[in-house]
Amino acid sequence: MLHMKYDRLGVVVLAAGEGVRMRSALPKVLHPICGRPLVEHVLELTRTTGAAETVLVLAPETVDPLRDRLGDSYHYAVQAERRGTGHALMQARPLLEGAVDRVLVLYGADPLMRPESVQALLAELHEQRAVVAITTFRADPPTGYGRIIRDAAGQVAAIVEERDASPEQRTVTEVNQGVVAYDAAWLWSHLDLLRPSPVKGEYYLTDLVAMAVAELGTGSVVAHRLADATEAWGINDRWELAQAERVMRERILRRLMDAGVTVVDPAHTYVDAGVAVGQDSVLLPGTMIKGTTTIGRRCVIGPNSVIEDS
Repeated sequence: MLHMKYDRLGVVVLAAGEGVRMRSALPKVLHPICGRPLVEHVLELTRTTGAAETVLVLAPETVDPLRDRLGDSYHYAVQAERRGTGHALMQARPLLEGAVDRVLVLYGADPLMRPESVQALLAELHEQRAVVAITTFRADPPTGYGRIIRDAAGQVAAIVEERDASPEQRTVTEVNQGVVAYDAAWLWSHLDLLRPSPVKGEYYLTDLVAMAVAELGTGSVVAHRLADATEAWGINDRWELAQAERVMRERILRRLMDAGVTVVDPAHTYVDAGVAVGQDSVLLPGTMIKGTTTIGRRCVIGPNSVIEDS
């Protein structure tokens, strides 16, 4: 494989999806879970990577609301036409080319990826001297996902979309999650080689996997498999939004309990992502702590109490 020296990471957050199934006037990435819009959870993840540059790729109607909310800490690119993930990344290219050595692609409506998983993905890219690192997980059933096809040595050979999969390939349960990292120089030299799908006319980042394997052989594409499939969840409708909130709320409460907070009834206790609670405090059933609230040590909150931004 190529010898690479990595110093600067660029992150692209793809957040221009229409969110039709949300049935909402509010852009999908602005729907909140645990007190923050979906996309802000993803941006919190980007901060843990130490990224030199972060670009949000947005729909035209979303740019001004997010710029007003987030300020100038990020770059903003517009995807006026929704023509696939490859086309979305093309919109970010002018803001990153020549400025970064690696490119990490995240999704603005996928709020559950852990920092440890992203770091493991980037480590695979670097340590294996690959040009592409993909994120995979086990899905049961794997319906609707691109299947990960490996060779006899266990190397990634292809991502085969379900519509193109043979009966044997459809039995594969390791599937593509979507989060991906690239060697930037290789990416920019190949992004323009993407061709639109004959079915939808869209450009797909998954096609870069086939390019890398064809050009450089297996080993040029590596994979990090998620141990926890909930990290792979993306939000497409209100039901999935509620399920993701449940998972995130459980994680928040677990962190608090691991830090010495008693939560008497986790199923009926609601704590937002921006809340801090001191050691030896007790949260009784029906407690809701919202916004940027800070609770001191040895406090008893509840039952059936709501505290917000206090």
